[in-house]
Amino acid sequence: MNTIHHYSACLDSLNRMTATINAIAYDFKETAPRNELDLQLIDGLLAAAAGMTQAAEALKTVDYDPSPEE
Repeated sequence: MNTIHHYSACLDSLNRMTATINAIAYDFKETAPRNELDLQLIDGLLAAAAGMTQAAEALKTVDYDPSPEE
């Protein structure tokens, strides 16, 4: 089975997200401090990241069990 393209797409997305997070950090350092909305949005990012971590961990437990053909 060829799943490498799935991993490649995930890593590409993570790399883009990392670059965006770095850009936000730069803005906090150089442009303006965090505000309450920023803190709420950061908490949302953390929650989404935790969910993705759980989903990735769950991949280790998926059993091969193909659906019967109809």
